[in-house]
Amino acid sequence: MSENISKIDNINDVNEISEKSKFSGWSVVTAAMVIVFLHMMIRGSFATLIQGMVASTGWSTGAVSAGNSIFMAMYGLFAFLAGTYINKLGCRMTYTVHGIVMGIGLILCSFSEEPWQYWLSYAIVGIGSGAFWAPVTSMVRQWFIDKLGLAMGLTTGASGASMFLGPLVSMLIISNMSWQVMMKVFGVVLIIGIVIGAQFTKMRPEDIGQRPLGYEAFMAKMKSGGGKQQEEFYVPFKWAIRHKVFWMLSALWFCSNFAEFIVFSHAINYVSKDLGYDKIAATYIYCLIGFFFTIFAIAIGNIVDNLSKKTGDPMKARKNVLTFAYLLAAGMALWLNYGVRLTADGGASHWAFVVYAVLFGIGFGCYIPSVAGLVGLAVGRKEMPPAWGLISLIGMAGGAGLGPYIAGAFRDATGSYFVSIWLSTIFYILAVVFVNLVQQPSREQVWGTAK
Repeated sequence: MSENISKIDNINDVNEISEKSKFSGWSVVTAAMVIVFLHMMIRGSFATLIQGMVASTGWSTGAVSAGNSIFMAMYGLFAFLAGTYINKLGCRMTYTVHGIVMGIGLILCSFSEEPWQYWLSYAIVGIGSGAFWAPVTSMVRQWFIDKLGLAMGLTTGASGASMFLGPLVSMLIISNMSWQVMMKVFGVVLIIGIVIGAQFTKMRPEDIGQRPLGYEAFMAKMKSGGGKQQEEFYVPFKWAIRHKVFWMLSALWFCSNFAEFIVFSHAINYVSKDLGYDKIAATYIYCLIGFFFTIFAIAIGNIVDNLSKKTGDPMKARKNVLTFAYLLAAGMALWLNYGVRLTADGGASHWAFVVYAVLFGIGFGCYIPSVAGLVGLAVGRKEMPPAWGLISLIGMAGGAGLGPYIAGAFRDATGSYFVSIWLSTIFYILAVVFVNLVQQPSREQVWGTAK
């Protein structure tokens, strides 16, 4: 009997060792992709909501756009707060609770009859969504040193797939039923999908006896440089917020999101209201942004990984990609104001808007995963969650929070999106400036002596 028990114990030990030795990073990436995909369904669909909500409720474009601004403000605030309590609650509980809150907020929003009710319930949606970008991308960062670009590309690429499918599904539901039904459907799907996806997440490889992919090779390389570097480099959060690396990254993310959400939230309304496009045709073209985002978010991850190996400078590789991507996005904002406007022919000609959707989707897909990777490299794995969370608060609550409302307010005041789109161009160019000002601090700057 005791011999049998001993055999069983040995088998359990072998199974436990086997489970620990099996790298779980790619299953974490898969779970992250599911969560990001579902969360971005509502963010990607807002452009299809504006016109339908204005027509249905009689509210102004600014009032409807304010809902998205409030959503993004709450999103940014809770991206930071989630980064401070996710280690205590654990990622599974954090994502589960936030998924339920986000879904309930959408369902409540569907019953709104006054703007204040819509703003309040959409704020709840924003609170729920706060856990589904900065904390999720920080989680993925924990698992990878090698193939970080690919892992980030896959995770963020899921948002592109969502931005491709979300507006289509949203448009079909709104066209055949109503925006209220769309919010109820999305709310239920979000709750079920995110709660299930959350159960497959793990915050750090060390929590289950593993190491990040490429950790051993990375540490061996560091030690071969002189033998003094015994620990993986990171920047303490308290040090980061007192130094320019943090504020350069924050300014970069503010400008990026301010520019993006001016045009991204209003693109369908712009071409249909200002230029005469059919809304359904505009939505199909708009969805090309998400399609090309998905392809290039994944592709750019491999490209950045290869550039990093060739140059031996991962920071420089990401900065080069970001410079290209932001200049392309700035060019596409100008193209909206001139190329698309001047060739619209009362909405009969679509080719210029197709060009915009394809090229903006490429730039968009290049810069979103690259910024998260840049932050991860600049501050290191260990204290990335609070740093990335606070950067998200500044970038999303500030930049993305202001962008939709300002664009809508200018549209109401001037009858055109012309000024707003020019603002987008300027802020994309400012993002290029801040990208090239970011420098990774040295070990000596952070710790005084080699750590």
